[in-house]
Amino acid sequence: MGGLLAMAALLAWIDSTVLRSLFPHPLPVRRVPFRPEPRPVLPFEPGFRGLVFARFGPVGGLYTFWWFLSVGAGAILLALAVLIAAPARARRATERMARAGLSSIVVAGVAALLLALAATVLMWTSFVLAWGVAFVWGLTALGTLFGLSCLALAFGRWLRVRLGPAPPLAAAAVALLAFFDVGLVPVLGWIILGLLSVGALGLAVLTRLGSAAGWSLEELDG
Repeated sequence: MGGLLAMAALLAWIDSTVLRSLFPHPLPVRRVPFRPEPRPVLPFEPGFRGLVFARFGPVGGLYTFWWFLSVGAGAILLALAVLIAAPARARRATERMARAGLSSIVVAGVAALLLALAATVLMWTSFVLAWGVAFVWGLTALGTLFGLSCLALAFGRWLRVRLGPAPPLAAAAVALLAFFDVGLVPVLGWIILGLLSVGALGLAVLTRLGSAAGWSLEELDG
């Protein structure tokens, strides 16, 4: 885990400094005012814009070193919270993943994503139902988060078989950290992370968030 943490910090630094120009900037970049007199660079300096660490950029800011680490840490903690809050559902979804097949999971994820996009366009153009856009994408994000947690649980089981016994939650945390490291790899990592997200959404859809009954039209018959 220590190696994964070090790799995450290194990739976050590369993305926030060397490769920062590859990321889109939807907001205007505020330039630092010109200072004619030289001044020494301190390890950190307080100010109204927050702490600014030398060579690492401000603590608050888009695509900074601290932004990458905080987003990754938040996503990992949320995924672990899903496993803690719904362990039975996560276990059932993980067990059904092998039976469903990778192709079915990806197809279901693509279909769910296209359906969410179509619903967004219809709601946004109708104006009356524009409030439902946030609801649709909230459900999509929840399904993706649940699916990523289940994928991490499955990958953690695979690691436990090959590396030795370990608590399931710790193995899932290692898997989530590996996902985060892969996502920080420029271009290729973004593609892999996108495919993981689509597969996670498909897994959540196919297993109905790990419900015991699964999908069945017989439930419509009351």
